[in-house]
Amino acid sequence: MATPNTLFALLGVDDVPGMETRLAGLSPWPIQKIGDGQWLIVAPAATTTKEISDKLGITGSDSPVRGIVLRVENYFGRYASFIWEWITTKLGAELGNTTTV
Repeated sequence: MATPNTLFALLGVDDVPGMETRLAGLSPWPIQKIGDGQWLIVAPAATTTKEISDKLGITGSDSPVRGIVLRVENYFGRYASFIWEWITTKLGAELGNTTTV
């Protein structure tokens, strides 16, 4: 049985096209855009918010990219059904290692 993964939310990104390029480098981690400058990311359970932030160039580099990375412990709300299905499926998925961003 796969170890449960962790859900992260990425918000407040000011350079959306640049971040989309950086997010592509997180493959094979699942990413779902939910709005302009807003994404959900599923990563292995031990991954930290700082690791995500560093990999995306928000911190740990000279990049002027701004954004907020949140680890989501619980969630609730109203949105399109595909988002709830995506979260449920991806949290239980077997994830590989990421490439270097």
